[in-house]
Amino acid sequence: MRVGFVGVGNMGGAMAANALASGHVVTVCDARADAVDTLVALGAHAATTPREVGAEADVVSVVVMSGAQVEGVCLGPDGVLAGAATGAVIAVHSTVHPRSVRAVADVAPDGVAVLDAPISGGVQGARAGTLCLMVGGDADAFARARPVFDSMGTLVLHLGPLGTGLGAKLARNLVGYITLLGAAEGNALATAAGVDVDALYRIEEHTGTLSPMMQSFLAQPGGNDVYAADLRPLIDLSEKDLDVTLEYAADLGLDLPATKLTRARIADALRTLA
Repeated sequence: MRVGFVGVGNMGGAMAANALASGHVVTVCDARADAVDTLVALGAHAATTPREVGAEADVVSVVVMSGAQVEGVCLGPDGVLAGAATGAVIAVHSTVHPRSVRAVADVAPDGVAVLDAPISGGVQGARAGTLCLMVGGDADAFARARPVFDSMGTLVLHLGPLGTGLGAKLARNLVGYITLLGAAEGNALATAAGVDVDALYRIEEHTGTLSPMMQSFLAQPGGNDVYAADLRPLIDLSEKDLDVTLEYAADLGLDLPATKLTRARIADALRTLA
């Protein structure tokens, strides 16, 4: 299958590499030439604009950071939609407010489907091809894109109409981030009580308190080599994710007090656990 990637950073680059390894024909586009060159060396084709990616792909994976970036790379004369042909599927993997995906879907040409397909599993999961993909949108479009999704993850779920994938991802995120804050406060209590933190980790691991992702985070600063030397990008990402979660919750009429507290303290929690 012809697959395009707009955004091939830490996550998108690993996902594109796995698509290549699965035998898909891959076209990539990114503002960073070195990221594109790495994938070209593996057999990918380079594109200079998202529109070119759209013209060369049956399924386009959008892996950028923010809602503004999603709309920026999909809309306009050089956007993915300008090049997409009838039958194409645009999968937005970014963790953004659902309105950004709807803004793209609302102006997609007839015959071009847009899915929200956020991902979970971190950089390690992206590299290993073990991501979880939570997908919302048209069921037939999901079925067409499924072979591409299967090259990236081992849990691929169609959850319902457009927006439900992001609903699941934001819900999963808030649980993970609240757990991070809990781990930091648990460490503080254990230390004050004279308990060795390494012993506490063993207890938490044995009793199932720590998820595999949390175990990775505690084993290495930031959870992997990408953030080991500088946590600032991870802090920025965490704060962005929590801001989106709280904004969407407010739109739904929900008050999430634990999430609000976590947003206020997530930077300190990440630094404490690193």
